[in-house]
Amino acid sequence: MFKNPRLALINCLGLSIAILCAVLLAIWAMQHTIALRNILLSLGCLLSIAYIYLTHRIAPLSIEWRNITPLFFIGCLFIWVLIHYFLFSQDEQLQLKELKSIWFRGLEASLLGWACGLVIAQKPSRINLLGYGLIGGFVILYFQYLPRVWASHQLFHPDYLNYVFYGKINGVLIGTLLIAGAGGRLIDLLSSGSGSQRGGAINVALTIFAIALPLYAYVYIFDAKNGIGLAIILAIAWGLWGVKRFLGSKSHEETWKSKLILIAAILLLLVLIAGFGRLQLKQNPSWQYLMEDVRESVQIDKYPQWKSPSTLGYPTLPSGRVITPNVFERVSWATAGLILIPSNPWGNGILQYPLERTLTKAYPNLPPNSLPRSTHSGWIDIALSFGFPALICIWGALASILYGSIRCLTSTRGVLISLVMAIICLYTFGELSNHHAVEILLFTMALLAALNLRPKPYIRGN
Repeated sequence: MFKNPRLALINCLGLSIAILCAVLLAIWAMQHTIALRNILLSLGCLLSIAYIYLTHRIAPLSIEWRNITPLFFIGCLFIWVLIHYFLFSQDEQLQLKELKSIWFRGLEASLLGWACGLVIAQKPSRINLLGYGLIGGFVILYFQYLPRVWASHQLFHPDYLNYVFYGKINGVLIGTLLIAGAGGRLIDLLSSGSGSQRGGAINVALTIFAIALPLYAYVYIFDAKNGIGLAIILAIAWGLWGVKRFLGSKSHEETWKSKLILIAAILLLLVLIAGFGRLQLKQNPSWQYLMEDVRESVQIDKYPQWKSPSTLGYPTLPSGRVITPNVFERVSWATAGLILIPSNPWGNGILQYPLERTLTKAYPNLPPNSLPRSTHSGWIDIALSFGFPALICIWGALASILYGSIRCLTSTRGVLISLVMAIICLYTFGELSNHHAVEILLFTMALLAALNLRPKPYIRGN
């Protein structure tokens, strides 16, 4: 119970913000949820303003420079977007439309993410609510998937248009955030010793369940090789952490029993991800041609089909095999995007289909409707849209978050590092440069920036 009414109000506000963010994460990447997302973002902003005002009155934040740097870069990003509109705009009407929609929601998402991070910094256990929200999104997905399995007696049911997550990349976006968050949370528990105490087995089991949910979807619902690849990258990082912890810890509290539990938990994660990787390899044997496909796809002068695979088809390699379509598209379009960036270093100012807009100017004789719309790489698309300044702002924010998480021994350090790694990889291999993906990126960066803080304790109880 809270004797101070203001503390009771702050606690209720904090819990409300965490629950609201959990619901938002559950539906953020789903189809036909724009109205609900707008309502939640607006309501979340009001709650966030009230929470920040009340908590500042009780315990003003004392923030070190390295922890305020991410906010500086995020703020500079919004300033640059406005400067671009007034000085470098190539389509003022469309850019203004995006300013009023995508970027305004992105600003709301940043404020909400910052407030949610402050809530979790005060009560680290509330980060579990965000995990439950991400899990909830996949539960809704499985309610769509399981009746199809029941009717057809087959597990493999990819459908990129009619599931709650439109296109495989949206499921990979939410799934990778869940995998990184769940794995990072387990590492935090193992680091603090909670993983080896009573209830540690339950924590490991819940983590395995949370990670298995998106992995299964990657194989049998989305057929998403990039999702499995991202999970493998995270697994390698966790494995290296486990080895370092096992060999390097000299704490008297670190017993052989706790070390064995730590290694067993990490091995379970590695085996789980490797097992689903093997299933993906069986389901989609094109993995074995990945290196050859990449090597050939970067040669866009040799294979002009990249300009319009829908009309020109896909190239046949010297070995006689038709190149893997999705690899060819991703690599060749990303290569073309990289080549085009220096010709317009400030970007065209439009997040929607930036590659198509740039190619239309570079190749005016090609039918515009046949050109690829994006590069399948968020970072390249953002560079095409808002140039090098936008990349500097985003990468600067991520780098300063990572630096702060390495320097600060917070209770969410594993979550911070895992999610920064996940974001960097996600936006390298996924076409995540427009719509809700920008909002999620800004929300996550602001959330992680706040998690790096160590505010003065003022809330007691649950």
